[in-house]
Amino acid sequence: MSSPAPTDAPAPRPVLTVKQAQRARAPWIAMVLSTLMVLGIAAAVLLMNQSPATPPRADRVDVAAAAATVPQEEGDLPALAPQVPEGWTSNYARLTRLDGLPTWEVGWVVTETVFAGLRQSAEADRTWTTLRVGTAPAVGTVETDGITWEHFTPQGTDEQHLVARTEGGTVVLTTTGDRAVLEDLARAVAKEIR
Repeated sequence: MSSPAPTDAPAPRPVLTVKQAQRARAPWIAMVLSTLMVLGIAAAVLLMNQSPATPPRADRVDVAAAAATVPQEEGDLPALAPQVPEGWTSNYARLTRLDGLPTWEVGWVVTETVFAGLRQSAEADRTWTTLRVGTAPAVGTVETDGITWEHFTPQGTDEQHLVARTEGGTVVLTTTGDRAVLEDLARAVAKEIR
């Protein structure tokens, strides 16, 4: 005997009672309510624990005190400690040897993205200066309180430099900002030299 041919009729749809339908929806409702409750608790915690205000930056290095410790036998280097504009933060002041020469270095944070620096050596020659500012020729000069500075803007970098030869040796000023930052630093150095 042969079996009856299969039919393509859809399977009968189960009939659920009201209680069965409620139980079928319960996991989804519980999941949505749990998610909303967790988000609410997280929002409350974030609102109650706001981050504290950032304290203003204080000078991390006292440049004048560090300059006073530079021994004078180090090439008779009168270490400069210029009074920079309000808001600049010094982050290092040190005597080091660059290319074998005693060098006084100071660095300042001007803004979050702009930095300024000073390098000074009593024994600097043209090679020492070239290693600080690059091989590109000077693009001009800047006159500040009787001191003539050569202005350098090396290609491939956002740095600018001013270089002057004074009684205390060669001074190289550097910034990652605009020329106004360099000129502010040059005026401060000029006041320190006089």
